[in-house]
Amino acid sequence: MTNDRYLIASYFACAALSILAGIIVYLYLRRSFASVVDSAPSKHLPSVLKKLLPCGLIFPALLGFVSVSYQGCDRTTYKDIVENRDYLVAKNHEQLSAILFYIVVAVLFWNLVTFLILRSAQHGRKG
Repeated sequence: MTNDRYLIASYFACAALSILAGIIVYLYLRRSFASVVDSAPSKHLPSVLKKLLPCGLIFPALLGFVSVSYQGCDRTTYKDIVENRDYLVAKNHEQLSAILFYIVVAVLFWNLVTFLILRSAQHGRKG
């Protein structure tokens, strides 16, 4: 496989992996998130948050994917980028790392949302 084809194949493979990772995390967290969100004091908030969760996990994974640039200080043209397979593999690793990092940040954000919901539900019961 030439470096050109490797670049194209690995780029689309990383894009597919980012979407797949977001979907897997969503499928893993959706039931527990739904049970926590259902305790929210508002009527419409649970349905809105349940609809936002998939986008809130898949979109950050895609952002992590596109956040990695193949261009650098010494590699500005397509020919410079494609000439070294090790550089392409390193960029793939960087993309996968960025995808996972963005997913972790998204999960932490949703944890904050659930914390705030639980806190407001607790205050609703006291009042």
